[in-house]
Amino acid sequence: MTLYKQLVSWMTVVFLLLMISVFAIEFRNTQTFLENQQRSEVNNSINTVGLALAPYLENEDKVSAESVINALFDGSYYSAVRLTLFNTDDEIVRVYPITIDSVPKWFSDLHLFRTISESRIITSGWLQLAEVEIVTHPGYAYQQLWNALTQLATTFLIVIALGVIIISIVVRRALSPLQSIIIKMKQVAENNFSGELQQPKTKDLEAVINGINSMSAQIAQSFQSQAKEAEKLRDKVYLDPISGLGNRAFFMAQLNTWLAESAKGGVALFRVNFINKVYEEEGYEAGDAKVKELSDLLKVTLPSTNVILTRVNACEFGFIFPSIEEEELKIAADNIIAYTQDIKGDPTATAPIDADLGVVFNESRKTTTDILSLADNALTQAHSHPELAYGYIADESAHELMGKQQWKQFVDEAINEHLFDFTLQLATTHLGAVFHQEVFSAIEKDNQRYSANQYLLALDQLNETTPFDQFVIRTMIERIIAEEITQPVAINLANRSIENPSFVRWLTNTLRKNKSIASLLHFEIQETSFIENEDHTALLCNVIRSFGAEFGVDNFGRNFESLEYLKVFRPKYVKLDYLFTHQLNDEKQRYILASISRTAQNLGITTIASRVENKEQLELLSEHNVDVFQGFFINEKVKGK
Repeated sequence: MTLYKQLVSWMTVVFLLLMISVFAIEFRNTQTFLENQQRSEVNNSINTVGLALAPYLENEDKVSAESVINALFDGSYYSAVRLTLFNTDDEIVRVYPITIDSVPKWFSDLHLFRTISESRIITSGWLQLAEVEIVTHPGYAYQQLWNALTQLATTFLIVIALGVIIISIVVRRALSPLQSIIIKMKQVAENNFSGELQQPKTKDLEAVINGINSMSAQIAQSFQSQAKEAEKLRDKVYLDPISGLGNRAFFMAQLNTWLAESAKGGVALFRVNFINKVYEEEGYEAGDAKVKELSDLLKVTLPSTNVILTRVNACEFGFIFPSIEEEELKIAADNIIAYTQDIKGDPTATAPIDADLGVVFNESRKTTTDILSLADNALTQAHSHPELAYGYIADESAHELMGKQQWKQFVDEAINEHLFDFTLQLATTHLGAVFHQEVFSAIEKDNQRYSANQYLLALDQLNETTPFDQFVIRTMIERIIAEEITQPVAINLANRSIENPSFVRWLTNTLRKNKSIASLLHFEIQETSFIENEDHTALLCNVIRSFGAEFGVDNFGRNFESLEYLKVFRPKYVKLDYLFTHQLNDEKQRYILASISRTAQNLGITTIASRVENKEQLELLSEHNVDVFQGFFINEKVKGK
C-alpha cells in the first residue's frame, strides 16, 4: 500500500471513530430525552385525568366518567387506561392497540424504551373515590428516535464523505512533492535523467529534492561523459577526422562483414591524385578542405544508406556496395566520376581529373585478400587506360542476372505459393536463458535457395519492402498463436517500411488485435533510422511500445553519430555492430567494445553480440559488458543440451 493510501486510510479511521463517538453520544442523549419526555407526559396526563374525573365521581356519574376517559385518551400514545371505582368496585378499562408503520420492526425490537405505568388515587377532600392507572406505549418515542436517527445518519454520512474528500485532497497536496520524488526515482531507475524536480513548499523536503536533483544531474553527466568517451574511442580508431568518413580500419572491418554475410555487390577504390598536389602546392589546410569537399560530394553519389564510404589513405577512398545490381554499380561509378569533375570546376566533364577509379562486381564467396587484389587490378586498369572512365572487373563465376522487377515478382510468387523458409536463431545469456530468437528468411524453389540479401535490396530500391515485412509479421503472429513459437521472436524491419505511414497504421491495427501475444514480438530497426529518420521512427516505436511489444537497434555503433539517441528512444536492446565484436585479441578493440556496451548498459539497455562462433569469443564478449549472445555457436550449444 502506498504512503498516500496509508495516511488517508488511517486519518479516515480516526475521523470515523470521532464521528461514531459523536453519533453515539447524540443518539444516547436523544433516547434519554425522549424517555424523560414520555415520563413527564404521563405525570401530566394522570394529573389532568384526576382533576377532570373528580366532579363526576363525586356524583357517581359513571357514564360521564367514561366520556371523559374516551375524550382524553382516544388517539393518544397510551396502551391502556384503567379506572377502578372504590364504592362499587367497578372498573372502566380502555385498551388502545397502537402500530407505528414508519418505524422498521427490527428497530422497535431493540427495546430501547421501557413501558411506563403510573397510578393515582382520585380524592374529594378526605374521601378516596377511585384509582386511575395509565400505561404508556413507546411507539411514539420509537418514531421520534427513528426520525432523529435517520437525520443524524444522513448528516453524518455527508460530513464523513466531505471529510474523506478533504483528507484525500489535503494529503495529496501535502505528498505531491513526495509523488514527484517517486516518479523521478523511477525515471532514474530506468536511467532517465532529464528534467529537475521543482522546489517544494514543504520545507522538510527541500534538502531531499536538492539532493535528488544533484544526484540525477551527476548521473546524467556521467552517462554523457561515458557516451562521449565511447564515441571518442570509436572515432579515434575507425573515423578519419578530416573527411568525417570511416578510415582504413573501418573499411576493412566492414569489408570482412560484407564478405561473411553475402559477398554479393560491389567494391570500389578511388585514388584522387590531384589531392596530393593540393597538399604539396597549397598546404595542409587547403588539402584538408579539398578532402572535406570531395567527401561531402561523394556522399551524394551513394544509391542507398547501406553503401559504405571510407577514406582509406590521404588520397584514396574505398566504397562497399552490399547487394547492389551490376547496372546500378556502373551508374554509381559514373556518378563518382561526374561529381569529382565538379570539384575540378569543369562543367563539360571533359578535362582529365587526375583520379583513378577501380570497380569490382562480385557474386561469389571470396577472401578479403582476393577482393582487394581484384580492386587493385581494376585501379591499375583505370590508370593504364586514361580513355576509360574507370576500371571495371566483373565476377567471372556463372550467375543468373535478375532485375529489380524480377526479384519483386519472384518474392510475390514466393509469398503466394508459400515458398518461404523461416529459420530462428537463438540469442541467449551466458547462462543459457533465451532472450529472443531472430527470424531469417529464404526462398526455396527448384532445389535452389535464395537468401534474403539477394532480394531485399531490390525491394528496398523499389520501395516495396512493406508487403514483405507485413507477410513476415503475419506469419510469426500465426505461429505464436498456434504455439509453434513460445519465446520472443525478433523481426527485422526495413527502413522503407518505417517511413511508410500505411505500414505504421497496419502495424497499429495488427498489434491491437493481437495485444495478448504482443510481448513475444521484438522489432529490430536499423541504427540509421534512429539517426536519419527520427520522426517516423519515433512514431513507430510509440506504436510498438503502446501495445506491449518491444524494439531494438540493429548495427549499433556503425554510424559515426552521437549515441545520445539512446536516451530519447530507450530501446529494449541493441545489437552491436560486428565492427566491435571481432578481432577481440586486440586490446584496443576490446576496450572500445567495453566502452560502447557500457554506454547502453548505463541506460538499462541489453547488449547483444551476433555471429558468436566459439566459446573463446563468447567468454571474451561476456567479460566486456555484453549481455546476450547470438550465432552459430549458441545454436549448436543449445542443440547439444
